[in-house]
Parts: sequence; structure tokens; C-alpha cells
Amino acid sequence: MIIVLVGFIVGLCISYSGVGAGSLTTPLIILLLGYDASTAIGSDLVFSLGTKITAFLTHVRARTIDYAALLFLSVGGVPGAIAGVMLTGYLHSHVPLATVNHVLRIALGIALILAAGAVAFSRTLKPNGDANVAPVPRAPLSLIGFVVGMLVAITSIGSGSLTLPLLLLVLSTSQLRRLIGTDVAFAVVLLIPAIVGHWRLGDVNFKLAGLLLAGSIPGVLVGTPLAVRLPELPFRIILAGILVVVGVRLFF
Repeated sequence: MIIVLVGFIVGLCISYSGVGAGSLTTPLIILLLGYDASTAIGSDLVFSLGTKITAFLTHVRARTIDYAALLFLSVGGVPGAIAGVMLTGYLHSHVPLATVNHVLRIALGIALILAAGAVAFSRTLKPNGDANVAPVPRAPLSLIGFVVGMLVAITSIGSGSLTLPLLLLVLSTSQLRRLIGTDVAFAVVLLIPAIVGHWRLGDVNFKLAGLLLAGSIPGVLVGTPLAVRLPELPFRIILAGILVVVGVRLFF
């Protein structure tokens, strides 16, 4: 029941803010459920893929994905995810397990603090702005993809918390709904190689991921109406504060 409750809380946050699949799930699995960092990261990636595929299909039907931007994000992101898995595998092979988990906790804490800044300070675009007609900035998108890909593979954090704020910087004339759709599609691209890598490392607990998913679905259903009624800015500030506290807690 505790695992399902964690999934419910994460689903609530995802539906309201778009943040939670990685930023909250992995630290909650570690701090509340007592799993080691490696298992938490691998299982969270599977859980995240379940939620992201549903959202991805919705955006495909709505035609809210910028496929040109997705291409260049993926050009950097897939190698970044593979590099992140290889680095994790190297740590598994050459460093004692306790040290690996300690290093991963530190990486998680740093990623959470970065995500908190992105959540609190990223600006919001008008949802019905003009469509983007500017050329796609290939190099910045590929760089963003690589960095986020490594973060996702190493910590499971980044696909929702960091990508969208970074896209707001480099695709400032795009419609918000197209940026969100592109972000979701990119997350699916990243999660597949990251999951395969962590599964081969033995880090994935499919039962844990399934129970989390069972809780997140009601959380999304409850959170969606709240997203319409409650103000966004106070929630984002509160969520950013929680991410900072949890991130600092992971250091100790």
C-alpha cells in the first residue's frame, strides 16, 4: 500500500505540474521505501515509461510534437543515455556496491536541486501563441539532448524537470503545447535505451514499477481537475522547495 501511495502522490504532481516521474519517485523509493539507489533508478525508469507512453500517444493524436526538434534532441540524447548507462555499468563493475549507491545518491541530490531551480524559475509561454517558424537550432538542441540523456540514464531525473525549461530557452517562439508534446516524445526516446541498460545491469524491479503505476493512474485522475482550479505559481514554488529539501536529504 505504501508503494501505491507513493505512486499516487507522484501521479498527482505529474498531472498538476508535469514534474514528478523522476524528480520525486526515485528519492521517495530510496527514502520512504528503503530500496537502494540503483534499484530505485532502474525501476523508476520503467514506471516513467508507462506514464510517458500514454502522454505521448495523446500528443501524437493532437499533433503537438515538433518532430524536427525531436530529431536533434534525439541525436544528442540517445548517445547521452548510452553513455550514462555505460558509466553506471562501469561503477557497478569497478566500485563496491555501497560506494555506487552513495555516488548515485549524491548525483540524485544534485539533479534534484537543478530540477528545483528549473521548476521555480522557468517562464511559461502562452498556450495559443503563433506556431514556430524560425529555423530549428540544431547544435543547442543536440547539446541539451546529450546532457539530459546522461542525467536520465544515471539518475532517472531530467526528462520532465529539465527538458521543458531548456526548450523554453532555445525555442522561445514555439507554442507551449508543442514544447510539452516534444518534451514527452523525447522522454520516451531516452527511456528505452536507459531501461534496457539498467535491466541488463539488474537494476529493474518490475513489481515495484507496476505498483507505482497502479497508484499513479488515480493520482493523475485526481490531479487533473486540480490543475484547472488551483494557481500554478504557488504550487511550483512549493514543489521546488520540496525538491531542494529531498535533494539535500540525499546527501546524508
